[in-house]
Amino acid sequence: MYTQTTHEPHQAETGTFQKNLQQSAMKKIMLAVLLSCVLFLAGQSVLTLARNEQQAVSHMELLEDVLRQLDEQERVFLLEQESERMVLQILTNDMAAVEDTDAVDRFKNHFRRFQENCEVHSSVLIADNAGQIVYTSLGENQLTSYLINYNNAVCYNAKNSGTDDIYRAVYYDVGNYADTMYVKPILDDNAILGYITLFLSGSEWNFYLWESNFDGVITDQRQNVMYTSRPSLIETGNKFYGISHGILTDEDERYWVVSRELPSLSAKIYSLVYYPKSGTVALGLLILIIMGIIWYFTARWMAKSMAENNAAAIGRLVREIRVIRKEDPTHRIFLETDDEFSEVAYQVNHMLDHIQSLNDRNTELIRLNSRIEMEQLTAQMNPHFLYNTLEIIRNLAIFDAEKAGELITQLTDLLRYSASSSKGEVTLKEDMSYIARYLDIQNCRFGKRFQCHIQIDPCCETCVVPRLTLQPLIENSIKYGFRKNMYLKIEITAVMEGRMLVILVRDDGPGMEEAEAEALRQFLDAHDTGSASIGLRNLSRRLHLRYGSESGLQIRNRENGGFEVEVHIEQEGAQTCTG
Repeated sequence: MYTQTTHEPHQAETGTFQKNLQQSAMKKIMLAVLLSCVLFLAGQSVLTLARNEQQAVSHMELLEDVLRQLDEQERVFLLEQESERMVLQILTNDMAAVEDTDAVDRFKNHFRRFQENCEVHSSVLIADNAGQIVYTSLGENQLTSYLINYNNAVCYNAKNSGTDDIYRAVYYDVGNYADTMYVKPILDDNAILGYITLFLSGSEWNFYLWESNFDGVITDQRQNVMYTSRPSLIETGNKFYGISHGILTDEDERYWVVSRELPSLSAKIYSLVYYPKSGTVALGLLILIIMGIIWYFTARWMAKSMAENNAAAIGRLVREIRVIRKEDPTHRIFLETDDEFSEVAYQVNHMLDHIQSLNDRNTELIRLNSRIEMEQLTAQMNPHFLYNTLEIIRNLAIFDAEKAGELITQLTDLLRYSASSSKGEVTLKEDMSYIARYLDIQNCRFGKRFQCHIQIDPCCETCVVPRLTLQPLIENSIKYGFRKNMYLKIEITAVMEGRMLVILVRDDGPGMEEAEAEALRQFLDAHDTGSASIGLRNLSRRLHLRYGSESGLQIRNRENGGFEVEVHIEQEGAQTCTG
C-alpha cells in the first residue's frame, strides 16, 4: 500500500526576514556605490572630452579663418593684373638689358601699398626664367645662396601651375621661423619669362596668432610646419608628425588634438587644447566612498526598522493563510494595517473567490457538456433519420449502386464522428467537413427541394469550436422548415469580428411564433440554469461557460420569413480578419 506524505514548509527562523532584507539592502547599496563610481568616471571623461572637442573645433575654425585670410591676401596680390603687368615689364626690361628704374619704382610703390593693408607682412622676390634675381625686397643678410637655390627649386615645381593658380611651399632656415612661399609664373605669349615669389613672414605670422591665445600647428601636405604655437612639438627639419585626433603628450603636458585637411590651400590644421590630468576625479571618488559609508549605515538602520514593523503583519498574514489551507477553505483573511499588507490580503481573498467561481463554472460546464453530447448523439442517431437514410440507400442500390456506396461511406463517417468522444473541440474546418457529409445525405433525401449555401471566410477555418455545434442548428431548420414549405434554402456564413467568430445559420422556412421566440431569447440572455432543458439553451449555456460571457446564441425571425441563429464563439489570441 502506497502512502503519500505531505511535507510542511520549513518554518523560518525568527529574524530571517530582517537578515535577508539587510543583506539585500547592503548588496544594493554596494552596487549603487560601484555604479556611481563608474558613472562618475565615465561622466567626467565624457564631459571633459566633449568640452575639449568643442574647444578644439572652435580653435581650429579660427586658425582656418586666419589661414584663409592670409592666403587670400597673397593670392589676390599675385593674381592682380596690375601686379602681373608690372612684374612682366621688369622681366622684359631685364631681358632687353634696358635699365628702366621707373618700372622697378612703380612696383615698389605698388608692393608698399599692398603691405600697408596687411596684418602680416611679406617679402617679394622676382627672378627670371634662368633663376637670376631681378628684384627683391629681402635684405642682403636674408638673401642667402640657400634661399636662392631653394626658390629656384620651388619655381621649377611651379612652372606647371595654371594662369589662375598659386603654388605654395614652405621655406625654413635653421634657427628661424618658417616662411610660407606663394609662387606665380609670369607668362608672355604662353611662355614663362620668370617668377614672382611672396615670402609670408613666419615671425610676424606666429606673433599674430600667438595673440589669439590658443595652441595649434599648421603644415603643408608634406608635414612641413608653416606655423606652430608650441616649438617643442616640431621635430628636426621643421616637421610635425602628430596624431590627427586624440591625446598628444609633449614634455609631461597633454593636449587634445583635432585636425582638418585643406586641399585647396595645400595645408593641414592641427588644433590643440590643453588637457591636464585633473585631481577632481580622486576628490569625487573620495566623496562617493564617504557617501557610500553613510548610505550603508542608513540602509542598515532602515532595514532593521522596516523588518520589526512588518514582522507582525507578515506573521499574521501567514497564520491566516494556514487556516485557509489546513482548516477552512472558505475562510477569508482579515487584516487592517493600512499599508501594502492589507492590499495583499485583499488580493488573496479576491483570488480565492475567483478560484471558487471558476471551480463552480467548470463543474457546471462538465455536467452540461456531458448532457449536451448525449442529447446530440441521441438526436443524430434518431431512428427517423437513420430509417430515411437507409431507405434512400436501398433504392439507390437498385438504380445507382455507386452512389449507394458513396452514401454508405458518408453515413459511416457521420456515425463514427458523432459517436467519437476523443476530442471535445475541433477546428471549424474539421466540423464543416462533417457537416458536408450530413448535407449530402439530406440532398439525396430531398433532391432539388433542398439547397444549402456555405460561405466561410478562410481565416475562420482554424478557429476552435465545440464538436457537434452546427448539426443541431441545421437539423432544427430542416425539421421545422419543411412543415409548411415544399422547398427550403439554408445559408451558413462565418466571419471574424475582432476576436469573435460569428457563425450565422438562416433558413427561409416559416420561422417561429414571435411569442415563442421572445421566451427563448429571454432564456438565452439570462443563461438560466434552472430553465427547461432545451437544445438551443443548453448549447448557448455551454458556449457561455467555456468561451466567456460574450459567447452564446442569438435567435431572430427574419422580416421576409424564415429563422436565423447567430453563434458567437470568442477565440483566444485571434486577430481581426482583413479579408
